[in-house]
Amino acid sequence: MSDVKPNRREMYAALTKAAVLDAAKSLFVDKGFTATSVEDIAKLAHASKGAVYHHFSDKQAIFAEVFRTSQNVVLGKSLESMTASGTPWEQIEIGTRAFLRECVADHEALALLRQVMEVLGWDRVRAIDEEVAMPFLRATLAALVEQGEIRPVPLEAAAELLFSVYCNAILYMAAATDPERATTEMETVIFVMLDGFKNTPTGG
Repeated sequence: MSDVKPNRREMYAALTKAAVLDAAKSLFVDKGFTATSVEDIAKLAHASKGAVYHHFSDKQAIFAEVFRTSQNVVLGKSLESMTASGTPWEQIEIGTRAFLRECVADHEALALLRQVMEVLGWDRVRAIDEEVAMPFLRATLAALVEQGEIRPVPLEAAAELLFSVYCNAILYMAAATDPERATTEMETVIFVMLDGFKNTPTGG
């Protein structure tokens, strides 16, 4: 057992940060980013504005952390779905479907997605996706090429293309008046596109 224990100040700081993020998520989902003030967040978190600014430079930084955490949860659930038996390609299809479905099923994640581009802008959203999703996407494509499941395409170009497809699919679903129907439509289109990557042997 480690003898290193967090001191009381560190524990309090961690609890305060967690409370701020929980409060911010609730307010961003219910009221929206624009209608939420740092004072609102501090009040709901039972913290001072000074304590909020101790952990975050501004309201955008709070939103970025809330969004990053939300995306990690969604991605984690889709990865859990891929632990079942099946071929590597079947696992990709399972994970893709789970990811798209989870984005719609999680109403809090969906509310954040609807705001994220306006709040953070493309560059900051891309930086978060580069941290959360892109490493997994590159590694998955590399493994599929190595296993002979997909054609030996340029991996970075393929990762960028698929990243763009998934991003736009999520934004399309988030903006839809009927997210369930939009998700079904996107699944259909994405799976047709993914079939083009398959390394299907040709007859001699």
